[in-house]
Amino acid sequence: MAVTLLGTPSPIHLIGESHTLIFRNLLFRTAGSEQLFQTRTRYLPHVLAQNFCDPAVRAFHQDLLEAFRAEELLRPDLSPAHHSLDGSTISGAWMEKRAVVAPAVVLCIGDLDIHHLLSQFADYDFELPDDVHYGVDRDKRPVAYATIRAHMEKLLSPFTEGLRLLRAFGFTRMVVHCVPPRTPDDAATLRWTKVHKSVRAKLTVIANQFLARECAAIGIPFIDVWPELCKDGYLRPEFDLDGTHLTVAAAQVALDKIVASLRQHTWDAHNVARYQHAAAQAPRHAQAIAVERPLPGVSIGQLDAPAQTLQSLEATSGSYRALPELAPRLDWVSAPAAGRAALLTAQPSEEQLALAAKLLGQGVGQAVLHGDVDYAMTVSSFRPSRIAAGSAPQVLAHAAQSSGVRKAVLRLGGAGIIGFASIAGETVHVMGATPGTLAVYDPAATLCTVDPTLGDISLVEIALMPLAIGHPFRVVWSGLHEWPLDPFQYGVAGMAAAPPFDGQQVTVRALAMA
Repeated sequence: MAVTLLGTPSPIHLIGESHTLIFRNLLFRTAGSEQLFQTRTRYLPHVLAQNFCDPAVRAFHQDLLEAFRAEELLRPDLSPAHHSLDGSTISGAWMEKRAVVAPAVVLCIGDLDIHHLLSQFADYDFELPDDVHYGVDRDKRPVAYATIRAHMEKLLSPFTEGLRLLRAFGFTRMVVHCVPPRTPDDAATLRWTKVHKSVRAKLTVIANQFLARECAAIGIPFIDVWPELCKDGYLRPEFDLDGTHLTVAAAQVALDKIVASLRQHTWDAHNVARYQHAAAQAPRHAQAIAVERPLPGVSIGQLDAPAQTLQSLEATSGSYRALPELAPRLDWVSAPAAGRAALLTAQPSEEQLALAAKLLGQGVGQAVLHGDVDYAMTVSSFRPSRIAAGSAPQVLAHAAQSSGVRKAVLRLGGAGIIGFASIAGETVHVMGATPGTLAVYDPAATLCTVDPTLGDISLVEIALMPLAIGHPFRVVWSGLHEWPLDPFQYGVAGMAAAPPFDGQQVTVRALAMA
């Protein structure tokens, strides 16, 4: 018997109400990608938004915890499984050549809370602000929109507070699915509720508005399928299964959005525990050259190279682009493209990467790179960038946690200002205008702003990660990607480096913890 291996799928965990059931046991790829995905569902009929979490005591519903444990997302001590550094996790990841990253978790919560609320509205109606679809029945007793909104927010707040806690615990790749659209069929509506279809739809709109706003504040993607599934504010018939649930065709729409979101929202998703482990086992770096330290976590120095040599690091003006050359991927942290606006980037040549490896791999370059750490670092992203005079100032992306990683900026030219400030906004350093000035900073403690008000700026954005034992100091071009999510296992297909990569993956054996 011949066995054909299809590949190792990346799991997507869908946890929550009955709307998860249409996603059960799906194996799929998205268009234009070889990445294989598998859905894993946990239907929790007793977990509502209002009992999802008790923020006062930081306790979650027991069924939710059991679901996380059953899916091996939590260890017995309730710590995130992907943060585990035990021997079996480390050895298993090495043998499977599998990146250890935060799990993709999609939460479908809130519909049951709306159903509980609907029972109170059989004889009531209300006006929805900016309503163009639903109207209001004046024969029903009126209730104030503000009253309904306040009640809805009270019901859903334990869920959003729980999201904050889960994200802080390390579940940085969570996604929240919207409450699904409502059917225009009144008979089907009445089978599930006692209210008119418009009241049911309006309450759902209010719930989704609150969930979307809170998710944005927390930094969690919100999957809204209403634009694709609705017509005139109601669910299109081809996506209606039974008056309340969606069809598998609707699940395909949602999964396409979920995968796109997972690829686009990777910032702060790197595995902090694995990076701390990588830093602990990296070769030690002996600091031999003193560098300027205007603030803890910030190191400044001037590369010892002629101006002509530094100018050769710049890309030609026509090669700068607003978008990266590499598509978003699931195993690398990617700089948020939406916030970069006028900051353009270019792919460096092999010669430029080799020159950068020489300048940063010795002398002042190495000293500045290691001004704040005692372990050896390597460059995971070397990105020539440019911003034109008169453009709006850009704050480079910063991280919530920076364990094991650093950011750096190398000025190549221009009269604009590159400044550094504390998270509170207090200016701590303004980089000199001399080409070759290099600044390394902790992206969780320091903000870097490029301000072209006084002139254009030509620079290189750099990301740093721990150097693996037995690996050379490398300078990597990785598009808008910064660091791999897992420093021990990651793909480098399409990327360029000096010295070059040997293959399309990097696999480093982590030393097992005692």
